Amino acid sequence: MATDALSAQTCSTREAARLLGISVRTAQLWVEEGRLQAWKTPGGHRRILMGSVGRLLDEQQRAGITRHAPFGVLLLRENPDERQALQQQLEDVLSDCVVIGVGDGFEGLIRMGEMAPRVVITDLGVTGLDFFRMIDALIVHAKDRAMLVVVLVASEADRVGVRQRLPDEVVIVGTPLDGAELTVMVRAFLRNWRRDDERTGEGR
Repeated sequence: MATDALSAQTCSTREAARLLGISVRTAQLWVEEGRLQAWKTPGGHRRILMGSVGRLLDEQQRAGITRHAPFGVLLLRENPDERQALQQQLEDVLSDCVVIGVGDGFEGLIRMGEMAPRVVITDLGVTGLDFFRMIDALIVHAKDRAMLVVVLVASEADRVGVRQRLPDEVVIVGTPLDGAELTVMVRAFLRNWRRDDERTGEGR
């Protein structure tokens, strides 16, 4: 019972970052600096005290800070080592993003519904779902909201084979992956989207 009560008063680093409108890396730094109070579970997972998150939210409100909701990036890669490496690289570079990594299609669909990501990066033919149907649905959904969909392929033959089956809006990227090039692409898309969104808002 005590454990349940304690858990209800804490959140993960990722959840704290989302609430505060900062990157996961920034949240980690704030823990190290003492701005966010946290403890670690026996399994090594960091839990952040909600009271410290609330205090920072109050500070932001008193300072008149207008927070942009962090961009959501969903990374769907089945290989756990490749997924973790790319997720870390994206989190380090994209300071205004919440990057979620998942390893199977079923969880990926659940996460898409939860976070409505602006960017989806996925392996070709990921198991657990009808891959091409998923991509088509994402693009149809994106007609009313900008979304970058990146499909990772293992060979030039794969690239040629799937190009005709994927909507033109989908970006196809070969592997082994140049993570730096991918982050530049994502950052450029998000920067352009935010500029267009702010321009549209000014005209309302």
